[in-house]
Amino acid sequence: MRNIKCDIKKMVFIFLCGIVMVAVCGFFVFFDFRRYIDEALFSNDVVYCILKIVMIFSFVFFGFSLLIMGNLMLFYRNKMIQFENNYMIDNSSYISGGKIFYSDIAAVYIKGAFLCVRLTDEKQFFEKQNCLKRLFMKANKKIGYEYITISDNFLSLDLFEIKKIIEGKIDK
Repeated sequence: MRNIKCDIKKMVFIFLCGIVMVAVCGFFVFFDFRRYIDEALFSNDVVYCILKIVMIFSFVFFGFSLLIMGNLMLFYRNKMIQFENNYMIDNSSYISGGKIFYSDIAAVYIKGAFLCVRLTDEKQFFEKQNCLKRLFMKANKKIGYEYITISDNFLSLDLFEIKKIIEGKIDK
């Protein structure tokens, strides 16, 4: 059994950036700044409403991202990816694959900053996921990635090393 830990410095930095973004977006959502700025851009109600809507979506997005980051930091930082004898457990992101048996893996390749894992029966794996994960996985598939993608953002080990480990387990 081998665990791959997260790089806590990267994770804390991104978490702090997320807190700043939530604070800034929250400030603009809950604060009516039109009273204090005399510019023609903000006097138009349509532009102001569009900016408010964008800030609300940004506030929700960054808030949701912070919840996920906090969850990863608290519960999974020492075991982002776990390698067992017959399977691996991927906890590296919100749309991580979870428990993946080596017998279900068809191929592993690196594309950009992601390690992509192609499964033998993608449809069965896809149907087991919850609705939000399926939405994100479908978006990944549309832009040319696999349903299971492992980012190197928070991992303490290089993607090439992880690929070698997985390929070694598949060959057994």
